Amino acid sequence: MKHHHIAAALALAAAVTLTACGSEEPQRTTASPSTSATDTDPTDPNEAEDNKPQDKGDACAPSDMKVEARSQAGKLLLVATNTARQPCTAYGFPYVRFDQDQATTGVGEETKPKEPTRVAPGKSAYAAITPTAADGSGGPGRDAKKISVTFQTPTGDPMQRTPATPALPGNTLHVDDQARATYWLPGEGAALKG
Repeated sequence: MKHHHIAAALALAAAVTLTACGSEEPQRTTASPSTSATDTDPTDPNEAEDNKPQDKGDACAPSDMKVEARSQAGKLLLVATNTARQPCTAYGFPYVRFDQDQATTGVGEETKPKEPTRVAPGKSAYAAITPTAADGSGGPGRDAKKISVTFQTPTGDPMQRTPATPALPGNTLHVDDQARATYWLPGEGAALKG
C-alpha cells in the first residue's frame, strides 16, 4: 500500500514538473517577438513626440510655414513664411540644432521683442543665427551639414511636431559652441542686428 502511495506521489511530481516545463516554453516563444519588435524607436524624439497630444493654440507650426535659411551679413537668416490661410504667432525663438546635436543653440535675450511676432498669411517672421563667436571663445568649430528648426508653443515649450529642415546655403555652415539665435522678429533688419 505504501508503494502505491509513493508511486502516485512520484507520478504527481512528474506531472507538475512537466507542466512547469511546458509553461515555460510558450513564455519564451511569446517573449521573443516583443523583444524583436523595433518598428518604433522609443528613443526617437520625433516618434515619441508625435504621439503626445499638445495644444499649439495660434502658434506657427512647420506645417503652416515655409522656412528658408539664407546667408546674409555674416549670419544665417531664417525666414519663416506663413503659407496657411490663417495668421499665426511665432512665439519665442527657434530651437535650432545642427546635425545630430542634442543641445540647441543659445539665444540672445536682448533680442526678445515686447510682443510675440504675429505672422499674417503670406508674411514672414525672421530670426538670425550668429554661427561663431567673433572672439574665438567658441572653440575651433566644425562644418555643419544640416539644420533643424523647432517652433515654440504659446507656453514656450518646443512644439512636438517634426521640425523644419531648410537647406543650408552652400550645404554647410561653420559653427562653434557659441552659436546663438535671435528671437523671431517681424523684420529682417531687426533680426540681423541681433
